Amino acid sequence: MDKAIVNKIYSLIVGAIVTAAVGFALKKAWTLTTGEQPPNPHDPEVPARQALTWFLASGVGVGVAQLLTSRTLARRLAPTVVEAAAESVDDEA
Repeated sequence: MDKAIVNKIYSLIVGAIVTAAVGFALKKAWTLTTGEQPPNPHDPEVPARQALTWFLASGVGVGVAQLLTSRTLARRLAPTVVEAAAESVDDEA
């Protein structure tokens, strides 16, 4: 199997695991901090301030985790991508 495809699959799996773990950690942190379960931002019964706070906290938390994961994987997988590109150039010659 092509190394580039393996790297993409690996990146998807790691990204999904990190996103799920951060989501779980954010929910636990919210519960420990407020003593309540995280609100549903779409529920009209939830106060707007609480819904917005949860929406921003979870969005920023997951976004930062995805950014850091992407950068870390790019740094670690870059040598294999360069090797794969060099091999394909050698194969064409």
